[in-house]
Amino acid sequence: MTAERIIQIYGSADELYGAAAALTAATLQQAIGQRRRALVALSGGSLTARLYPLLANPPWRDQIDWSAVSILFADERYVPFDHPDNTYRATRQTLLDHVPARAEQVFPVPSYYRDPEQAAAIYHRQTAALLATHDGRFDLVILGMGPDGHTASLFPRHPALATPADALAVVARDAPKPPPVRISLTPTALNAARTVLFVVSGADKAQAVAAALSASGDPLDQPTRLIQPVDGQIHWLLDAAAA
Repeated sequence: MTAERIIQIYGSADELYGAAAALTAATLQQAIGQRRRALVALSGGSLTARLYPLLANPPWRDQIDWSAVSILFADERYVPFDHPDNTYRATRQTLLDHVPARAEQVFPVPSYYRDPEQAAAIYHRQTAALLATHDGRFDLVILGMGPDGHTASLFPRHPALATPADALAVVARDAPKPPPVRISLTPTALNAARTVLFVVSGADKAQAVAAALSASGDPLDQPTRLIQPVDGQIHWLLDAAAA
């Protein structure tokens, strides 16, 4: 069964991120109610500035049983944990330090290795182990999208898109935006989601949104089209400018 696609448009970015927080809280709590635990993959970028502070404060913080949530990252910039560009650092500052999630529930990309390929192999194994304890599925994957159509660190026409079907994590070298080395979950990993949430705002994304939602198109030109979880839902939450 192919993924069900749901598109919702909001008048402003504030409304958009408020709706994204509400959907995140509801999805995680539904998973916890059904399976007593939840597995989520988070992304960075504008989400750390706009969505995560909402989740870190009432009312949304109090609607999630954070003790039952395990947290992975959809991608990471290959810089140390204390670097300003590190997604885990930004997520910790805007969300994780403000909710009762224990350190052992959070699984950052190990960007402290000299060799990114070694780090990607470790994150592949870690992701596989977590999926195995959650019935093989993420309960929620939260993604953004860049003006060029990239999502996570999956860039259009990038060699990192040509990964083996069983790979869960990949190194993206020479990324077209800095920093140039990144690690990303692959489409195979992201498609193990029950629910995917794309949160996209801004007029500079409008052309990419149109391509992503078109009835036809090459997924290598628009990597969001590679995200098609079987028997799952894809929510596109857009503000009016992006739509």
